[in-house]
Amino acid sequence: MPPRNPIRPAQHERGIALVTAVLVVLLASVLVVTFMTTSTGERSLSSNVQTAKISLYSADAGVRTQQQVLANLAKVKLDSCLAGWPGSGLVITNAANLFPNGTFTVASTNPAFSASGTIAYSDTQITPRKQAYDFRFTIQSTGSVRNTGTRSVQSNGILRVSAERGTFADYLLFTNRHSSASGTNVWFSSNSAFDGRVHTNTTFRFAYKPTFQDQVTQRDAQAYYYNGGAPVQLDANNNSTIDVPNFYGGFQRNQTAVPLPSNSYSQQASAIRYTSGGASAPPNAEINRYISGGSNTSSSVPADGIYLNQLGGALGGIYVQGSLDQCRMWADTVTNRQWYQLKQGTTCRTIMVDMASTQTMVWNGANTAVAPVNTYSQVPLGIMYVNGGISDLRGPDRSGSTVLPAIAQKNQMLIAATNDVVVERDVTLDDYSTGTNVLGIYSSNGSVRVGPGAPADCNLDAFVMAAGTSGEFAVDGYDTGSPRGIFHLRGGMTASYYGGFYTFDTSGMVQSGYVRDFHYDRRGLIPPFYPSTLRFKADTPTARTLAWKEI
Repeated sequence: MPPRNPIRPAQHERGIALVTAVLVVLLASVLVVTFMTTSTGERSLSSNVQTAKISLYSADAGVRTQQQVLANLAKVKLDSCLAGWPGSGLVITNAANLFPNGTFTVASTNPAFSASGTIAYSDTQITPRKQAYDFRFTIQSTGSVRNTGTRSVQSNGILRVSAERGTFADYLLFTNRHSSASGTNVWFSSNSAFDGRVHTNTTFRFAYKPTFQDQVTQRDAQAYYYNGGAPVQLDANNNSTIDVPNFYGGFQRNQTAVPLPSNSYSQQASAIRYTSGGASAPPNAEINRYISGGSNTSSSVPADGIYLNQLGGALGGIYVQGSLDQCRMWADTVTNRQWYQLKQGTTCRTIMVDMASTQTMVWNGANTAVAPVNTYSQVPLGIMYVNGGISDLRGPDRSGSTVLPAIAQKNQMLIAATNDVVVERDVTLDDYSTGTNVLGIYSSNGSVRVGPGAPADCNLDAFVMAAGTSGEFAVDGYDTGSPRGIFHLRGGMTASYYGGFYTFDTSGMVQSGYVRDFHYDRRGLIPPFYPSTLRFKADTPTARTLAWKEI
């Protein structure tokens, strides 16, 4: 069959097809334009949001910067006030004029902000240990991003400027006079190594090459150098190449003296919870009231004994009237309980403190297999006050060569005595590196001595203070017999005099006694009730925001 010719659409149908094609192209164009418009809008919106955020962050940076500017200025002013403080009264005598009047401004280009603030005195809080001065500030700050957007904020808050009394636990070694109580000169030699602050209210003596890792300060302008046995006095850090101490923290001379505490009245008052004490010794009536549990308020001289009692439902400290023949302490490292066994003549008291269960038990005698005579659902205050001396302070005996801990975890204790305290064994802390336990040993009118029974290479983890007029931290018989090894102190020592620990020959070799190995306890822990200095030290001023808003 011959091919058939294609059927042609009608004339009007060809127009409809063209219109349809045009509509499809138009719709596609509209969709593309809509998509592009939407994308551009979203990008613009996103950019605006980002700009707004950056502007807000910049404004807040202005607030923080202005706060720091005020804090830095406050620190300079406070240091100046402390430098001129006479030793009593207010550290800042005119707080209202500490800051200049007017507006403080600060600006930056990266991040971009401009901030201004005002500050005014608010109030003062004074305690025997701390002085705090509060100032109210208002800061307004505007942040921007390349001139495309700005945001402004306002902050109101308190800037605290404060100073608190230093503590003698700030020092690794502190002496009122750098000699023995008998007047014998004591020298830092090549065997001496100290990694904490060292200070004397007189003059130091250096022989050969002792090492000091922290700051060394003394009151006098010149120091003594051994000079091969012909001492010289110099206002210098060394004696040529003969005596060359390592002062890694610097050696500052001609510094202000820091007086020692004159008594332990505040520690005695704290032990019996006598709230009116501190300036003078608690009256006998108050001591009798405590040791009797409130039943005796006689003004007669208190009877010798070992006491731990409650007053008004609150447990006091361990109080000893008269001297102790022995104070033995040990830590139960399994149950984390602290044990004290105190002996005075024929009297013996054993005390167990369980910090976890806040429970304290007391036994008459050394036999703890029997029922305790007293059980308290509290732990005692962290102070043992002995109105006398302690002839034998010790931790547990060694197990072979292993030193066993005397102070359990979380226990913090100050042992304060009016007369000499004699250390006869190792006294160490359980888990020293990470623990929160700390010990202080304080003789207010005597010395702290290392006795003849102390083992070779003895260990003591404590802050030691011997504040008596002839008080010293010294080794009995340091200048006789054979060398006893190294005395390891982790903590610090403060004394009226620098007691003898060892002797050495002209070449610096040890002949007798213990070589000192003193290391400062840098955990930042201070024994409870440990004496503070009469000088104030500046805290770092801190700004606290009370209100913040966008304006």
